[in-house]
Amino acid sequence: MGLIRFTFILFLTFFSCFLFAEEDQKIIKIGLIHFSPPLSKDMDFSPTLRYLQKELKPWKVEAKVYSSANLEKAIKDGTIDFFYASSGFFYRMLPFGVRDIATVVTAEKPVPNFGTAGAFITHRDRSDINSIEDMKGKTLVANYESAFHGYRIGMADLALRGYDPNTFFKNKIFVGESADKLLTVILDKKADVGFIRACWLEEHELQNIAVMDKIKVIGPRAGPVRCLHSTRAYPNNTFASTRIVNHDVAKKVSAALLSMKPSTNGQYWSLATDFKPVDDLYRVLKAGPYEYMNQWSLRRFVETYWPLLAVLVLAVFGLTAHSWRAQQLVDKAKAELLDAEEKRNKLQKQAQELTERMEAQHKLNLVSQLSSVFAHEMNQPLAACQYLIDGLKVLSKRNPKELKPEILSFSLENFEKELNRASSIVNKVRQYARKQACRNQQVDISDCLAEIIQTMRVKYSGKVQLNVDFAKEVFIEGDRVEIEILIWNLVKNAIEGSLESSNPTVWISLKSLKDQINLQVSNTGRVFTSSEVENIGKNYLKSSKAEGLGIGLQVIKSILEAMGTSMKMNAREGGGLIQSVLFTKWRESDNDTTDPRN
Repeated sequence: MGLIRFTFILFLTFFSCFLFAEEDQKIIKIGLIHFSPPLSKDMDFSPTLRYLQKELKPWKVEAKVYSSANLEKAIKDGTIDFFYASSGFFYRMLPFGVRDIATVVTAEKPVPNFGTAGAFITHRDRSDINSIEDMKGKTLVANYESAFHGYRIGMADLALRGYDPNTFFKNKIFVGESADKLLTVILDKKADVGFIRACWLEEHELQNIAVMDKIKVIGPRAGPVRCLHSTRAYPNNTFASTRIVNHDVAKKVSAALLSMKPSTNGQYWSLATDFKPVDDLYRVLKAGPYEYMNQWSLRRFVETYWPLLAVLVLAVFGLTAHSWRAQQLVDKAKAELLDAEEKRNKLQKQAQELTERMEAQHKLNLVSQLSSVFAHEMNQPLAACQYLIDGLKVLSKRNPKELKPEILSFSLENFEKELNRASSIVNKVRQYARKQACRNQQVDISDCLAEIIQTMRVKYSGKVQLNVDFAKEVFIEGDRVEIEILIWNLVKNAIEGSLESSNPTVWISLKSLKDQINLQVSNTGRVFTSSEVENIGKNYLKSSKAEGLGIGLQVIKSILEAMGTSMKMNAREGGGLIQSVLFTKWRESDNDTTDPRN
């Protein structure tokens, strides 16, 4: 026995050393896009690289410079962990699963959302070119067509000013990545106008290379970029992770970058929060993710102009129906009424038709909204039925004898409950369509909670811990179907949010106040900032869940507004959210309707 114990300890020691050795050999590969020299403080990655190599020991941090095309290939192939490039290049890589980690900041570019801009330049003795409008019909020299800093920023600025960048210049010359060659073309007057990244001229001056006495910037503007520039500003160069990076590695690298103190050249890291200007750039240029806009097809024509086509079809149909109806009215009026009465009736009929068309359009809009609510809420009772069916199938396959009468009775009873709930939802949608909602009923909210929690425990058995704290027969004033829809969405959202934590837990409680009942649903989950909590549910019809319609919170909000109350949502200390709703307590003397199941 002693020999066996010694051998086992020796094996564990060897295995642990092997694991630590593997951890020590972890290599983090960073791809750096090639920037045209001279490198500005925000383009020189070497201070950050030295910092990461020191902070992330024993991991080995390696960096390699790539051309734009080769860096894109490395990201697609998954051969690098992180990359550092312009915000425009980062935005183009979003379809390949990249994620921004941090954005570089310097003294000249202190705001991460506005750290990149461009400058149109010309020879200082060109007195005929002093504004952006003066450049029209001239010859332009730039780096290359896909360059974000050296071309696309300038073309997008022209497009946003209302010009067509494809026809604005008489001719375009591309010199590649050499900014010095671009400057030579301008100085030799082989081109009228050049486009360069902001701060490029100032960086030459800092290196005692006099250029400002020969070059002038066209249409300079003020802004957070503390260099001469002609265009709007975009987010600065961005450090991003690729899809192959382990989340722990990404977390450590992100923490290291954001805690980095300014280097000797003033470089440090922050977060850019608005990449919409980059999206606007690609959209107006019909490039990158919007390149498909340069290719027309029948499908794209229909998708682009379907509102106009729909209006035309409705207009033709409406005009035809209107013409036929008007003729019928005119013929009938001529046969029955005198000339004076005929004129009056005709005006009345026209007013009636206008009202009917407006009401019809209102109903079309209402049906569209109700369809979304119906699709979202009908999934709840149908899903509950499916859970029961799945349970019966499992018992049937495992051992048919386990299908005891009490199990079948329980299943049938719950089938009936869920089908009744589905029927109630259908009736409720009909009531909404007819504006017949009734919210002064007596509703046993504790009974609603018990049924929904029972269903959730079947669905999330072994995945989430549900802690409940409420008494029986707690009555509030409202509509039972709406209350069930509200509670279902609150509990379901809390459960799904808790699954992001290591110990998924949800707490549900009902507390009786003086004239109100407080329902509180809280859960574990990821840590939210106050701004994130404020933005929850603002993006209507957009969901972070693969199968979600994105209307759950909107449904909750609509029901609460109709009931004259609202929901308070706060971040929970340690992660997750706390959702609280106040309901009006049922008082028999103030209400006549007492059927809680209506």
